[in-house]
Amino acid sequence: MTSHTKMNSGIKATLVGAATNFFLAISKFFGGVVGNSTAMVADAVHSISDLMTDVIVLFTYKVGQKPRDADHPYGHGRAETLGSTAVGLLIIAAGIGLAYEAWNIIEEGSTKTPKAIAAGVAVLSILSNEWLFRYTRSVGKKTNSPTIVANAWHHRSDSISSIAALVGIVGAMSGFPMLDPIAAVMVALMIMKVGYEITLGGFRDLMDTALSEKQTLEIQAIIENISGVIKSHDLRTRRIGGEVLMDVHIQVRCDLTVTEGHEVAERVRRKLIKAYPNMQDVLVHVDAFDDSDMESLSYISREDLKVLVDPILAKTNDLFEKTRIGMHHLKGKNIVDIYLRTDKTKTIAEIEMTLGEVKAELLRSSHIDGVNLYLDIDGEAE
Repeated sequence: MTSHTKMNSGIKATLVGAATNFFLAISKFFGGVVGNSTAMVADAVHSISDLMTDVIVLFTYKVGQKPRDADHPYGHGRAETLGSTAVGLLIIAAGIGLAYEAWNIIEEGSTKTPKAIAAGVAVLSILSNEWLFRYTRSVGKKTNSPTIVANAWHHRSDSISSIAALVGIVGAMSGFPMLDPIAAVMVALMIMKVGYEITLGGFRDLMDTALSEKQTLEIQAIIENISGVIKSHDLRTRRIGGEVLMDVHIQVRCDLTVTEGHEVAERVRRKLIKAYPNMQDVLVHVDAFDDSDMESLSYISREDLKVLVDPILAKTNDLFEKTRIGMHHLKGKNIVDIYLRTDKTKTIAEIEMTLGEVKAELLRSSHIDGVNLYLDIDGEAE
């Protein structure tokens, strides 16, 4: 599914929700006033808050679906996280508002008797919002959008509040007026719980909370079953909107070339993106050994090595000419490979003796822990 299709379905679901909430807000207000139901008027206010939520969702969803750019290399997914958090806070506010209204009714001891039209509007609201919840949640899951899913639960909270209103209306019509505010308080607490869970999820994403331990172990198992990977460590994950970013260190054989190590890393990256469709990107760091508990502070560069090697070779009276050098940084140690071309008129004994002197001289350096000397038969210059 393309991002364009995802955007259209998400916006469509939000617009359908906004249109439905607009219709319900008018219907509830009319039914509450004409039907003499305070609970229904309060429920109309809840639908108006849903309309405000739909506006927030529509804006943040559209922003969140924008492609990456120079200023936002990781995309705009944080907008969706902010949107779902705002929706959660609004749901909590709606729950508090309903509880407050219900408490006022309890304190006033209202004896109003609602009419049948109020109950009819409540049933219409329940059915409409339950359908809207299921439809919006389905779209949110298909598009992997936390904002759309959060908005779906807001529709469910409106459905539950309408159930409370219906119970109160029917109870009042049957001679038990206190059932209305009591049911409203219970439902208000349920609404606040849903808002709390959505808000908590948004805060977790904003704080770069990692995936669950179970998911992390699954990812680690996938990595360590990939050909070329000895083991992995320092696996880190975080969410941006509905997508996940990950970075990990993998250990490969220390004798692999740079291109071989890169190919192993690419296998890891491609495998994880294929296994997890919401994985936005994977950064793979290649290690020749497990450096998870070691700081690489004692390493020297190839240029530094040349400064050390050239004066030592100069002392051999041009017996050796350096053709190329190599560096291995393993477990905090610097291992040097030096390829030399020599004067073919010299005896093997002379060459061996001088090579021994060169090696001993190099090992006196505090920056070199091991030396491998090779006679380059082909002798191609650097």
